[in-house]
Amino acid sequence: MAMGVKALVAGALAVLGAGPALAQEEARPLADCAGVVGSWLTTNPGKEPSRSLITLTADGLVLFADSGEGGGAGFAPFTGSHGAWRCVAADGGGLQLSATMLDFTLPTVDWPNQQIGRLDVAATVDTTKGGMSGTMTLYLADLEDDPIADAKLAVDAEGQFTAVRITAP
Repeated sequence: MAMGVKALVAGALAVLGAGPALAQEEARPLADCAGVVGSWLTTNPGKEPSRSLITLTADGLVLFADSGEGGGAGFAPFTGSHGAWRCVAADGGGLQLSATMLDFTLPTVDWPNQQIGRLDVAATVDTTKGGMSGTMTLYLADLEDDPIADAKLAVDAEGQFTAVRITAP
């Protein structure tokens, strides 16, 4: 995985620190979090900063692309991610969501063993200010392993992020 994603995940994990607690709560109808639907541009600070695009659809689909997908020193190139999101809480102008996305590392001379990546996101959207913030955690598993089964996953990176909504002019 790209260091940018690792940095994003590292930042996202800070928000994800709240993620396990959020994940234990019962999911709300997606319509309760309609204010999160759309595309967001993230800023992922950290050791290897990156930018990402996250798109959340009204029917629970999430798409993710990162500026570090091409790989770099110490990490393999990887594909864009697809997954699902759910509404965790909707109260007082704040919406909380969690998402899980999957992607694949791409084999190279330096990284011959392809892996599957799982990116978990826990985020809060401030509907009054229009911003999103949260944590991301990146897990890597062997390609033949089940990336949803937590027992087979190893945390590769985690971190916090902030995001702004992308709007048409």
